[in-house]
Amino acid sequence: MQEIPLPTAALVDTLLPAFAPCPNFGHCVQAQWLPSRGHVPRGFLGATGRLQDVRAILIFAEPGRPYPGDDYSDCPTPMALLQKAVAETCRHMRYGTDIFHQNLRWLLDEAFPGLGFEAQLRHVWMTEGRLCSIAHEIGGLSDRLCARAYLSAQLELMPQALIIPFGGKARDRVARVTDRYLPGIYALSPPGANHRPARPSWQEAAAAIRAVGPAGQL
Repeated sequence: MQEIPLPTAALVDTLLPAFAPCPNFGHCVQAQWLPSRGHVPRGFLGATGRLQDVRAILIFAEPGRPYPGDDYSDCPTPMALLQKAVAETCRHMRYGTDIFHQNLRWLLDEAFPGLGFEAQLRHVWMTEGRLCSIAHEIGGLSDRLCARAYLSAQLELMPQALIIPFGGKARDRVARVTDRYLPGIYALSPPGANHRPARPSWQEAAAAIRAVGPAGQL
């Protein structure tokens, strides 16, 4: 059994309240808490070394719909839920479950040439502008709570890292908490990923990450 590549303890501390469950449930429009059907906060991975080693923070809109058979009802504590969420995200990344994961693995290989997947995870933090999956993935924004409660705290831990939102929804959520980000990068999943400028924008993002030095300096 492969070890779960948990993020550094400071990031775990910022995310654990979302598994309590999150106090925003009932207030955050469309947010779903249903562990038996895979609806828990998820979609984050990386930062497995020191925080200062993280060169880039990759931010996506929200996790996709749970896969058939996803079930977190066997997790008795918030920490157990978080650990399983990380393990599942890592599994999908390792095996390229769908086009999003395949595109993301390509991007990581472009950004960190010569490094294996485990080593790449030390230098990147991947997270969501909204931690919960929702019923309708395509459409405008309706929530204003999640990014302020969780994303902002994550970004504050890594001021040296390049912030890259992928797609319009991710960008808009990031813009609510910071103006320090790389603009114009397309989403890694369809429909945004199907547009002709998408791959060139990913190449731009990879080049920007390569330009960040080992200590987070250009």
